[in-house]
Amino acid sequence: MLLRSILGRHGYEVIEAVDGAAGVASFKLNKPALVLMDVMMPVMDGHEACRRIRTLDADEGTPIIMLTGAEDIDAIETAFSAGATDFITKPINWPLLTQRVRYALRGGVLAREVRQNRLRQAAATRIARFGFWEWNPADDSLIWSDHAEELLGTSTSKLAAIPSLLEAILPADRDRCRNNFNAVRVGDGRLDIEFRLLAGTSEQIIRLIGERGVEGNDSTRLFGAFQNITDTRRAEALVDYLAVHDELTSLGNRRLFSSELANALDETRNNPQGVLLVAWIDLTRFHRHNDALGEAAGNILLTKVAQRLKIAEASGGNVARVGGDEFAILLRGSGEEDVVHRLSQILETIEYPIPVGDQEAFLSSSAGFALYPEHGNEVDQLLNLAQEAQRAARQQGKQLAQATPQGSGRVQAELDIERALRRALENDEFHLVYQPQMDLRTGRIVGVESLLRWRHPERGLVSPVEFIPVLEEIGLISAVGFWVLTEACRQARTWEEAGLDLRVGINLSARQFLDPMLFQSIVGACRGTGVSAHLIELEITESLAMQDPEHATQLLARLREVGFKIAIDDFGIGYSSLEYLLRFPLDTIKIDRTFVSNITDSRADRAIVRAITAIAQTLGLSTIAEGIETLRQCDFIEALGVTEIQGYLTGKPMSPDQLELLVSDFRRPA
Repeated sequence: MLLRSILGRHGYEVIEAVDGAAGVASFKLNKPALVLMDVMMPVMDGHEACRRIRTLDADEGTPIIMLTGAEDIDAIETAFSAGATDFITKPINWPLLTQRVRYALRGGVLAREVRQNRLRQAAATRIARFGFWEWNPADDSLIWSDHAEELLGTSTSKLAAIPSLLEAILPADRDRCRNNFNAVRVGDGRLDIEFRLLAGTSEQIIRLIGERGVEGNDSTRLFGAFQNITDTRRAEALVDYLAVHDELTSLGNRRLFSSELANALDETRNNPQGVLLVAWIDLTRFHRHNDALGEAAGNILLTKVAQRLKIAEASGGNVARVGGDEFAILLRGSGEEDVVHRLSQILETIEYPIPVGDQEAFLSSSAGFALYPEHGNEVDQLLNLAQEAQRAARQQGKQLAQATPQGSGRVQAELDIERALRRALENDEFHLVYQPQMDLRTGRIVGVESLLRWRHPERGLVSPVEFIPVLEEIGLISAVGFWVLTEACRQARTWEEAGLDLRVGINLSARQFLDPMLFQSIVGACRGTGVSAHLIELEITESLAMQDPEHATQLLARLREVGFKIAIDDFGIGYSSLEYLLRFPLDTIKIDRTFVSNITDSRADRAIVRAITAIAQTLGLSTIAEGIETLRQCDFIEALGVTEIQGYLTGKPMSPDQLELLVSDFRRPA
């Protein structure tokens, strides 16, 4: 009663049990913060109850205070052995009891925090595969943490001192590690080493980190952590390997081949008699075998071709897979005749029959080569020349062609254009011109097509035919395409504010069209400039739309839903399916100039244009004929039912100011 009264006044909630067994049951049920009990109890004495509570408590560290007689030393020792935290002798000193209870509760909280931290630390070290170690430089003894053997892959009894650790380290790493240990032994530096440890028949890569203690006797010892990083290093090695190798054939890729070629050039420059041959090989119409045999068999074919090409490595050459069915070879030799002859022998092996399952495949190839120093002395230059020669061989129906001086000049010009294009966007060298589109019914200019132009700082205006394909190849077409999109929307907004509601056509490139963020880019450009969406007409080519009709249908539908107009450009020269054309959400069909240029003389061209306009009228679409240059062409086109025309008859591509002047006093040509 006294205990309950005193503890209650101090704010504690007290749960009572009449004997030791009841106390154990109550502990299991209530999980109290502290247990206070007498040694002498009926049914089950305090010692047994304490032992059982400790079993239930596991590692929680709940404080247990035992009450015992002042002279009963044996009972006190037994209480501590049973797991008691503290004891109080009788008769009870009440002020002392409340203090002991308070400190015991505080100690219990700290014990639980320590336990939680220890468990978290153990989990973290286990997950990270960390362990701890300690080194006494005075006698070179080492102490390892629990589970160290699992991490090290060997018994820690064999690594009890620095000499035995060094003995277990791979010989190639041993001297470096010894020097690091000695440097820390005589100085105050931090130890951070990585070494390969011999663990039975395997090697484990261990990273060891340590530093001196900072207080008292600890300052003479080193404490640190270690980690088994074998799996990490193997994964990194695999990533490094895959970064420069083709996964299917295990050959090097273009990146590795370029590096090997650069090294070979450096070596050969010091040998005036040395010659290098760089070959580019393309398997002729390989896609037929893929289509006929299946992709798996096609992969087997590529692997076997790679194995045959590897004979080049027997004489110090290099082989790489640089494309889907394209390979590159580097040969070293003393003269041109030698390396060209060896290349011809290698190419012959491709034509031997290749068994695939129960069938035989017969492959042929076209190849081109460039020589150092005759054709070039730079990596990209030689590779591009060899590729150019391969294209020439294919076009001429040859198996092998040599690079030409003209090819060298052309490749160099292409490289110059590529370098200049990489700076053109940031230097504001691009601009847009606009070609007018006239409505044949009203005789008014109702729209324009925006066209990209590049003014080179030295060469002046560069033809789009020259630089657009290069933008595609070097991956800048998306960035430039977004600039075109934004600039055309800005100009459309300027005309809209000036009262000229001109529809502005914007061409989308293949790379742009396949960009998953294209919809957001177009909507963002429109909202950012404030132009009305109905004034923007997005033009995609027929062949581009047919690459993935399902994707095209979904994307175009989303764009039309927010107000943009959609036009199919160059219609009639691709490989369209009328089934898909009927499904595409379109506003306009643009008839390619191919069918317009001879329309006054060609009955077939007139029939094609008539068919296109009939389809468009049935679908409720407008039509624009491109390349109209004469009144006679215009008359034929109008008679065939075309809605609008675009071409030199109404105006060449021009600047915004010129277009505004044209629109202000435009009269239909007559």
